[in-house]
Amino acid sequence: MMSGKIKSKLFQILPVSAAIIIGAQIKMNLFNSDFRISIGILAFSVALLLFGKYPVLPVTFLAAVGVSVSRALVDWLQIGTLILLPFLPEMIFYLVYGFFFYLYCQKHDYVLTPRSVPMLFVFDYLSNLTELILRSTVSPFTWGAQLGILLVALCRSLTIWFVLFCLHHYKFSLLKAEHAERYQRLLLLISRLNGEVVLMQKNKQMLEETMNTSYKLYHEMQDAQVDETLSRKALSVAKDVHEIKKEYALILRGISEAMDLNLNDEGMHLSDILQILKNSLTGSLSEGQQLHFDIQMEENLYTGKHYFLMSVLRNLLNNAVEAAQGADVHLLFTQTSQPDAYLLQVADDGPGILPEDLEQIFQPGFSTKINYETGEISRGLGLNLVQDLVEHQWNGTISVSSRPGNTVFTIRIPKDAWKDGAI
Repeated sequence: MMSGKIKSKLFQILPVSAAIIIGAQIKMNLFNSDFRISIGILAFSVALLLFGKYPVLPVTFLAAVGVSVSRALVDWLQIGTLILLPFLPEMIFYLVYGFFFYLYCQKHDYVLTPRSVPMLFVFDYLSNLTELILRSTVSPFTWGAQLGILLVALCRSLTIWFVLFCLHHYKFSLLKAEHAERYQRLLLLISRLNGEVVLMQKNKQMLEETMNTSYKLYHEMQDAQVDETLSRKALSVAKDVHEIKKEYALILRGISEAMDLNLNDEGMHLSDILQILKNSLTGSLSEGQQLHFDIQMEENLYTGKHYFLMSVLRNLLNNAVEAAQGADVHLLFTQTSQPDAYLLQVADDGPGILPEDLEQIFQPGFSTKINYETGEISRGLGLNLVQDLVEHQWNGTISVSSRPGNTVFTIRIPKDAWKDGAI
C-alpha cells in the first residue's frame, strides 16, 4: 500500500511536471530548427504561486526527461524516425533551470515576489546559454545569439512578473472584499450590542426602583409592627436586589467600556447604513424569497450616532422581512424633510398587523413571533427598544399604520436633535 505522504508528493509532482511538458510543446524556433523556445519553464513559477511549496528537484528530473521524450515522439509521428540525441540539450536546459530554481527556493523559503524576477531572468539566460553551447550548429557568443537568448529570457521573465502582478491584485481585491464584509458584520454586531445596552440601562433603573420599594416596604412594615419575620423577608429581598444591581452594573460597565473602543469612530451617511442593512437582510431571507428594497431620500443625512440609527432601522426592517409571506419581499424606505423635522419611513407589503395588536406592539414583552418547532416565543423587546431610542434619545416620535399589503412605520426626529448630535 502506498503511504499518504508518498501519495501527496505524487499529487504535487505529476501535475506540475505534466504542465511543464505540455507547455514545452508550445514553442517557436530560434536561430535554426533545433533550438526551440517554449513556455514550459513558466510552470515552475506558476505552480509555486498557486500551490506553494512543492518538490522542485523531482519535478525537474521528470519534466526534463518528459520534454525530451515527448518532443522526440512528436518528431517520430511527423517524420517516422525516433531519435533522442538531438533533444538531449533540451533536457539539459530544463535540468539547469530547475536546479537554479531549486537553489532559489531553498534560500527564499519557496516564496516568489516581484523582486524574484531578475533572478529568474538570470536563470533563464544561463539555461539557454548552456543549451546553446551544447548545440554545435549555433555559435553561442555571437551578438545575434546573445541578443536572442537575452530577449527570450526577458520576455519569459516579464510574463512571470505579469502573472505575479495579476495574482497580487486579485488577492488584494479579495482581501478588501473580505475586510469590507467583516467591517459590516462588526457594525451590525455593535448596533445589536448597543440596543442590548440600552435595555440593560433601562432594567438597571427598574432594579433601583425595585430595591427602593423593598426598603420602603420594610420600613412601613416596621412602623406598622408587622410580624418581624415578614418584615425581615422584605429587607432580605431589598438586600438581594441591591447585590444583583451591583453585579448588573459591573457587567453593564464592562460591556460599555468594551464598546467605547468602537463607538468613538466617525459617523456614517444614511445611504451607507441602509446598504449594510440591505446586505444583512439578504442573508436572512427564507429559501425561495427575493428581496426588493427601494430607497428614496431627499437628503443623504449624516449621523454621528450611527449605531443607534442602525439598531432602530434594523429592527423595523427585520420585522418586515420576518412577517413577509410571499416569494417576493418588497420594502420601501423613504426620507423626507419638514420645516422642523426629518421623517424616516419603513413600509412593507406584508400581511399587516391586526388592529387589536397595534396598541400593544411597543409594549415590552409583546410578540406575535412564535417558533412552532421549538415553541419559543420572541422576547418582544425590539419595537420597545425602537420606541425608547426614538422618544428618549432623540426626542422624536414613532407611529404605525397598517392594513393587509401596506404597513408603514413613521419616525419623526426634530432637526434640532440631529444638529445637536443626539443622532
